[in-house]
Amino acid sequence: MNTKRIQFVAKSACRVFQDEIKDRQIWTLTLASTELPKGLPYGPNARNADLKAKPAKAMLATLKTEPENFIYYNNGMMLVVNSLSAKRIDGGDFKIHLEYFEPNGEEEEFLGHGVLNGGHTYKALMHALYGKHKRGESYPCIENAYVQVVIAVGIEEDQVASISRARNLSKAVPDYALKNLEGEWQVIDQYLPSQFRKNVIFKPDEFQEDEDLSPTYTVVDLDQRLALFNNKLFDFRKDKHPIAAYTGKGTLVRKWSDKDYEDILPLLPDMLWFEEKVMEAHESLNGRSSSGGKVVISKVSGCNNKPTKLITGREFPLTVAPPFIMPILAAFRIVIKDGTWIKSKEELWDEYGIMLVERLWESYKTEGRSSAAVFGRSKSTWSTLTNAIAMQFINI
Repeated sequence: MNTKRIQFVAKSACRVFQDEIKDRQIWTLTLASTELPKGLPYGPNARNADLKAKPAKAMLATLKTEPENFIYYNNGMMLVVNSLSAKRIDGGDFKIHLEYFEPNGEEEEFLGHGVLNGGHTYKALMHALYGKHKRGESYPCIENAYVQVVIAVGIEEDQVASISRARNLSKAVPDYALKNLEGEWQVIDQYLPSQFRKNVIFKPDEFQEDEDLSPTYTVVDLDQRLALFNNKLFDFRKDKHPIAAYTGKGTLVRKWSDKDYEDILPLLPDMLWFEEKVMEAHESLNGRSSSGGKVVISKVSGCNNKPTKLITGREFPLTVAPPFIMPILAAFRIVIKDGTWIKSKEELWDEYGIMLVERLWESYKTEGRSSAAVFGRSKSTWSTLTNAIAMQFINI
């Protein structure tokens, strides 16, 4: 890890707590906005700060029109650092010396020190002070703004995530972001092809700095797909099906354990490939005859003719509702044995892919063309497709 040392002047500095057993400390500082250090990392923060968020917009409005009231309106910030020293100087202010650690790229599991809470506050102040402003945007009296900063010193690495989790619960933080903070998703990140990473966020607003990126997928979507192919959790022999991947994403996240997925995680790129093949089949089928019937997918419940982009970045000219994709993908979980496909993925798709897509639409018509939601929650939907493959095998 890299060690960073900075110094600045605080209007006031008070050590408000000293843990005599573990030698942890909490300090409270009052800083002029112009003294707030630049470049503090966001490593231990559960969410990325976004200037487009409502709280940040309100902060910027205050900094523009009444900066002297900023300290009264704002909850302040919390930092976590390795060490802090404060010395009174002439005029009654305090010279503050901070030391904190940043990951150096080789120790990815270390969250690092920095802004643990109040990321929007820090980002708003940095923007007002040094940001690129739009025409007509200015903060002429920004020097009149003060901010309160709570600093936790001597916090052990394994405690950083717990403190961040607790401090960030005042505004709801998605469970997946907290899981990310605790390192739960690292194993998924490991197996997600690097060229797809930009299409998935692991915490809110992860890529908001890059205006060219606006991912519509989160790591929860990857969790869903892994669940669809997980015969360990959803054993077809016991007539268990991953319906929860459609109906209960939150439950999947809360119950996530990499031990439940360790055998199939290396197959994640293949799972995304299968999703592409399903969409290809739907696109080919749309408006054409299949098994004596006609399916205009864009007019089916939950579907439309708007373009869609998959996690892989592959684009299609129509949007297909999850209940018309997920049960097909889930059927392929039974051709995984000991973490590998029983045949190449290409052979498996050639043998069963189109058959499964056509069987799905047959089932949809048989069930009276119900709504997508009802169709997706129906156990018979999932069972029919899984059994379409399962009955061709004695032992898998």
